[in-house]
Amino acid sequence: MSTADDQGQTDGPPGTPPGDGAPAEQPGYGPRQEDEVSLLDILLVLARHKTLIVRTVLVFTLLGVTYALLAEEEFTSEARVVREAQQEGGGLPSGIPGGALSGLGISLGGASSGLTPPAYPDVLQSREVRLAVVRDTFRFPDVERPMTYVEYVNRPAGTLRQVLKYTLWLPWTLKGMLGRAISKSPAPAGTTQAGEPMIPSSEENNALKAVSGKISASVDDETGLMTISVTTEGAQLAADLAESVLDHFARRVREIRTEKVREQLEFVKERFKVAEQELEAAEERLTQFLERNQNPTTATLQFQRDRLQRQVSFKEQLYSELQSQLTQTRLDLQRRQPVVTVVEQPVPPMSRTSPQRTYIVLVALLFGGVAGIGLAFLKSFIENAKENVGEEKKIDEIRNRLIPGQWWREKPTA
Repeated sequence: MSTADDQGQTDGPPGTPPGDGAPAEQPGYGPRQEDEVSLLDILLVLARHKTLIVRTVLVFTLLGVTYALLAEEEFTSEARVVREAQQEGGGLPSGIPGGALSGLGISLGGASSGLTPPAYPDVLQSREVRLAVVRDTFRFPDVERPMTYVEYVNRPAGTLRQVLKYTLWLPWTLKGMLGRAISKSPAPAGTTQAGEPMIPSSEENNALKAVSGKISASVDDETGLMTISVTTEGAQLAADLAESVLDHFARRVREIRTEKVREQLEFVKERFKVAEQELEAAEERLTQFLERNQNPTTATLQFQRDRLQRQVSFKEQLYSELQSQLTQTRLDLQRRQPVVTVVEQPVPPMSRTSPQRTYIVLVALLFGGVAGIGLAFLKSFIENAKENVGEEKKIDEIRNRLIPGQWWREKPTA
């Protein structure tokens, strides 16, 4: 005979086992998972493979310390400039109407160069600026005598560089040899009348590639300041290289900004010279006529005299207007010269930019810890898989497909 408590236990709701007051499944949670990984399981894996984790961290730390100590020191020198807004103009001088010369067959356009301050960083990285920089002479920390940047980049490699060239850098060495074998010999650099190369030679191309990664520019939109940064080996070299970049950059900007004005100046000079010759010829014709006919009395002679005088007057007007335009154009050219104002000159930096040794060691520690924990879980997974026949077969197949099977065979024990 069962009691009321026994009846309550046996007559519970469906799904309630006898003698148990808690349901087997709770609504909203689903069935219980038997393969869930608990925190204790994770800690147990870490405790079992703590030696592997420590060794991995030590290896990564040693690599990080070695790299931090052997990496070349680099210094960054900066210069700040103000990018002045372009002022257009260069029209006719005051007092001369805009169409005064148009009726004479002369068309003088404006002096717009098309260069705006936002384009200055691109001008800084242009080939003309970099080519002028690499042709300058500097004093390098690891070289005794001063030399150009082209000579420094293409100098004979030392013993260590030769060893690295045919060991660690062998793939890049073979790639360069293959590229030179396939391509034809580089075209010789053309020269101008002054004897300066028009196109870079192969040695200069190497120097251009080397210096490109050392020059950078950033712009502050609020203040309008442009910062020119040069990073290289040696504090004094960084300052000298930054000064060279700044000088050639300012010169290139002036050339671009004044290109139209120079063209206009050359045009006015040519027209002025022609007008001067035509005026002299007209005056010579009038002089000769007056010498032959001191008192012209006939209508024909008077008409010829008036015509020669009109020609002289016309040539004098043209000569005067071109002379005024020539003076105005020269003034405009001088006005456009100072287009880049240097706010802060480059100086040798007091501290290095890289390598950041503490940061490198901390990153190596972090990667070493992550790699060690990953190897610990991988080793634990392989050990657990060996207990399962199906999993062990999968691991053996992976081994056989990736690495020859004889490498994994265990040596027979004595």
